[in-house]
Amino acid sequence: MNHDRIEALLERIALALEQMVAQANQHRTPNVAYSQSHSDTEKTSLEPSSRNSNASSLSILEPFLKARGIQIKVRPAEDAADQVIDSLSLFLGERYDALAGLLSKIKRAMQTGAQITESLKDRPQQDISSACQFCTRLYEVAFLEQYQYFRSPTYLIKAKTTTLPKAQRFFGGQWLERFILQKVKAVYAQASSEVSEQLAFEYLINPQIILPNGDDFELDILAAMGSSIYWIEAKSGDYQQHVAKYSKFARLLGLDPDHSFMVLADVPEDRCEALSALFSMTVCTLRSFEEKLLTVVRSDTAQQSAAADGFSSTAGR
Repeated sequence: MNHDRIEALLERIALALEQMVAQANQHRTPNVAYSQSHSDTEKTSLEPSSRNSNASSLSILEPFLKARGIQIKVRPAEDAADQVIDSLSLFLGERYDALAGLLSKIKRAMQTGAQITESLKDRPQQDISSACQFCTRLYEVAFLEQYQYFRSPTYLIKAKTTTLPKAQRFFGGQWLERFILQKVKAVYAQASSEVSEQLAFEYLINPQIILPNGDDFELDILAAMGSSIYWIEAKSGDYQQHVAKYSKFARLLGLDPDHSFMVLADVPEDRCEALSALFSMTVCTLRSFEEKLLTVVRSDTAQQSAAADGFSSTAGR
């Protein structure tokens, strides 16, 4: 690759990053206060949080894990590219049915940076639009080295994958975890808008932990809303080898099936229901996760509010 080509590529990446960050800022959820546990910072769109912001500890999740003999070994630092990854992840997750085949081809080819083709002939116009938009966005941030779409009569996508580590991580599963995290934040925003008091919120994403027996383990997402804890694992492709292990870990955390989620990208809803019945977890699809989590969170916040009202009434006597 010559110098001019490298310079042009860097300019294209920088421009795309600026545009995507600007777009993400425009659509950021308002009136949300939360603690980003992986960077130990608290944010609010209205005013500085009144809660104690201690960069050395977490107020809910770390004590919860410690009480079960679990240590946090590594908390991944916040990355400047998170907003771009989140934007791509949300696009992919919300259009997964249309993009699953294309994603599968990219994942198989990216180890060597090979070329791929994807035929869109006889596909609905909405699917064609989704595939072309997704590839364009990937190309803009250099997650594809080349991209070309041939219109009628071929309706064919041709692209060249990349071996860039950031792209490898994204396609290898990061997109799914970041998609789920955004759905968790959306559930928090909705639940928070439905209660009068401020609802505490913390999360950990991809923390490496040490179990009581000394084994290493990596969580996808652990979140706290109010005084309730929610553990979410997300899988694409094969999941069978993980279900029993996750079911056992849920018992270690002391979480019931309503608070332990496994989100599977490539299974139908009826199979999720069967898996939920067999293992002590709520197994769901990308499409159904947000609604199921919101139902549980609403129930939890209602119980917490009722308990608080009851305590106030008793104290006032």
